[in-house]
Amino acid sequence: MGLKINSDLGTFFEARNVAAIGSFKEEWMGGYGVVKNLLNFGFSGNIYPINPSYSEVLGMTVYPTVNHVTDAIDLAIVITPSQVVPTIIEQCAQKGIKAAIIVSDGFAETGREGARLQQQVVDIAQDAGIRLIGPNTIGIVNTASGLVTTPYFTGYNRIQRGTIAYASQTGITGAQALPLEDCAYPINKICDFGNKCDVNEIDLLEYLAVDPTTKVIAMHLEDIKDGQQFVDIARRVVAHKPVLILKPGRSEASAKAVASHTGSLAGSDQIYDSAFRQAGIVRLDTWQEFLDIPRVFASQPLPAGNRIAIVTLSGAAGIMAIDAAVQSRLTIAQLSSVTMDRLARVSPRLASNPVDAGQVAPFVSDFTQTLESIVATVLADDGVDCAMMILWAAFTSEAREMTDVFRRLKQQFSKPMTVWIYGPKLSAKEELSRELEALGLPAYLNLETAAKALGVAASYAKVRLHLKDAEALSQS
Repeated sequence: MGLKINSDLGTFFEARNVAAIGSFKEEWMGGYGVVKNLLNFGFSGNIYPINPSYSEVLGMTVYPTVNHVTDAIDLAIVITPSQVVPTIIEQCAQKGIKAAIIVSDGFAETGREGARLQQQVVDIAQDAGIRLIGPNTIGIVNTASGLVTTPYFTGYNRIQRGTIAYASQTGITGAQALPLEDCAYPINKICDFGNKCDVNEIDLLEYLAVDPTTKVIAMHLEDIKDGQQFVDIARRVVAHKPVLILKPGRSEASAKAVASHTGSLAGSDQIYDSAFRQAGIVRLDTWQEFLDIPRVFASQPLPAGNRIAIVTLSGAAGIMAIDAAVQSRLTIAQLSSVTMDRLARVSPRLASNPVDAGQVAPFVSDFTQTLESIVATVLADDGVDCAMMILWAAFTSEAREMTDVFRRLKQQFSKPMTVWIYGPKLSAKEELSRELEALGLPAYLNLETAAKALGVAASYAKVRLHLKDAEALSQS
């Protein structure tokens, strides 16, 4: 790929010995929250609570400073008042710590004095060779080791391990802000840049590009430090892994808000749009898309083309899916005569795309088996590159049976599929969604996103092929 391996960031994500520096007074936040979350998520390394005012927390010895710890420390998590942070980083330098996450706020995002304090911290860290994430951040997640650095107690203790890396300039990507256990997003790593006083989107993009456990990279960026360098690197990354970006600040009002949030300028939205297209980056439109669309890359193969088949239990939903698919630059597949004949044997009403399987439900003795046969027939068509399923759920007891259907279909076919579920019981919809997600079949909250995910995958597959060809040509 021609990209360097950023071992500095490996110090953050692969840390084995972690110091949590902060208050242990509040049981739901601060230093206590960090330690509690690390324990609950099963962090596989060693934890060293640091605070001169305490001797014990959660049954663990608390040390006055990092220099009182006899073992080496890989990573420091700093949750103290901003004025104390320079002293803390100096102590980290004395200890030989090479990575620190500064959770504390009160820096460049607050104005000139905060910016001066932030630069002081950066100068100390640079002199000592310490890499910094933050300040004003909830830090990182590595699901492989249970490393969760958010200072706010999450209330759950499991994040599904997967291949998506999320990076952002907001703490609402954190485990304390998202129902990651319930939604079962297949996550590999999370990083909140905060103010980006040191580690930024270019550093992380380089790191994730060569990270073998990351399959898709999703970034929420309010600004980009060096646009040209970022685009040059992203173009090389996109030839191998999809890069999806949510870039707020499209309006003048939101651009001003960006500046007050992180102490940086948003820049021209038109310039960003053009640069993303040049690099083959997928630009996302909403926060929900940022969370949801990467899942199609995590669990599904890339489509060979953009021809979509829609199998639905609602005729009206099927028609709406056509619009969503076309808007996502998909083509409604023309089913072959063989496929049409096979569908017509079940019912003449099925011989079309979308395939409205709901029409035959009242007339067959085993609808689940019939639906499996219908979907298999559609997926077997050489003119179909991908498929969207619109399913109905009313009873949680039916989830397992429907999941078994799609487990068999996934074993038989390698074409990408997405699902949208409707029905009268939220619990039934959620249960079927969880079952399908666990199977590796992305189930979406709304019909439009289920279609757009396939459209994004098809568009990326085309861009990737072009970039790989260009890369091969440049190396020949």
